[in-house]
Amino acid sequence: MTGAFFPYLMVALWLVLAVAIVYLFGRLQRLESKRDSLTSLYLDQQQQQISALQRDVARLQSKFDHQATGDAGLSPYNQAIEMIRQGLTASEVASRCGISRSEAELIVSLYRNSPTS
Repeated sequence: MTGAFFPYLMVALWLVLAVAIVYLFGRLQRLESKRDSLTSLYLDQQQQQISALQRDVARLQSKFDHQATGDAGLSPYNQAIEMIRQGLTASEVASRCGISRSEAELIVSLYRNSPTS
């Protein structure tokens, strides 16, 4: 009788193994699906952050370009006035702005202690 029971036991074990494999395969599919959706969500967030950073960089580049063109438009005399107000000497201003020393000294006398500075 024990010999007749063994084939039934083997069939039952194979069925349990098959059910376990099917269950684990389904669980694996659900986990992969969840991983894919989380990856997609993460990538969407990263893309939004990249877009925001690109906008910030473009805004800063525009601001920098605007300031660079604004500074380039200053005449040597306007630059000299700003330097004098910052406390540079007449000789430093003359060499940096490309004006004569006498012009720099005149600007010093006019703007060094000016009440509008």
